[in-house]
Amino acid sequence: MTAALQSGRVQLPNCLFIYITDDNIGRFGDPRRNQTAPHFALMKAVGQQGGEDLDILLPQMRDVSDSLHMVPWHLKKDLAFFRGVPTCTGKWIERYGYLDTCPRTVLSYFTDRDLKAGNGTVLDVAITEPYHYRSVANSSIAYLPPVKPGVPIPQWSKFKWLLNLEGMVAAYRLSQLMTVNSLVLFQRVPYMEYFYRSIKPWEHYVPFWNSSSAAGTPLGMDDIYDVMQELRRLDVEEPAKIQQMIANSQNFVARFLTNHMRIAYYRAALEQYKSLFPDMDQFIGQLLPQLRAKGWKI
Repeated sequence: MTAALQSGRVQLPNCLFIYITDDNIGRFGDPRRNQTAPHFALMKAVGQQGGEDLDILLPQMRDVSDSLHMVPWHLKKDLAFFRGVPTCTGKWIERYGYLDTCPRTVLSYFTDRDLKAGNGTVLDVAITEPYHYRSVANSSIAYLPPVKPGVPIPQWSKFKWLLNLEGMVAAYRLSQLMTVNSLVLFQRVPYMEYFYRSIKPWEHYVPFWNSSSAAGTPLGMDDIYDVMQELRRLDVEEPAKIQQMIANSQNFVARFLTNHMRIAYYRAALEQYKSLFPDMDQFIGQLLPQLRAKGWKI
């Protein structure tokens, strides 16, 4: 964003606002805070105690790809793939009953367990740094999974199925995975980015984790195996459905999630926010001289 503004090709309205640039784990937009005006954030909580957070979401500009990544489908490995550091939200203790339930670590453990049993035919998941938070007394894994090197996103295109797993909040890499002509398997998570409401399950991605059976019985942390079984069936019997979801995902990211469109979103959000305060320009005109007198270089 800084480079775009410095180029002179992008102009944003003069506007005073609060912008939360971290993961927003503290839920600054919690409706119970009774704030006078909403603020901007990159991420907010949904479905948590107190109601949906009131933050106005803006795009993150750090990890953005303006390219699509393609590998012919018949050359892709039939595995669900992920590489990443072992971070997680910590929201699953009550749901699964373990103190250290971290999707990235659990699925890495499943991968290694299956390989040791001679049945590594579903997952290729690994953490890229050691996991230091395993609960000895009440752990979701029997042992710590091995650490493996990271893999650049373009190389993920060698696999049919890509796992989008949570980090400290929702993973910012989702839009990057959507650039790949593979199907994204989206882990349900109680956080959202600005574009999540515009993409739909079984239209742009396939959900898993924190799910229930057709009878309404909560499923365990291993529901990924059932999801993979269904996707493989579709890939054989109705391959057009798989390819349509992938096409929908790539079309969406190419139309709406590029750097250009994210900047346009920023401009629209700031213009609409500023319109809520008729005296914004007057207030800024009074504030700037005071800040400059204090040494602010603005």
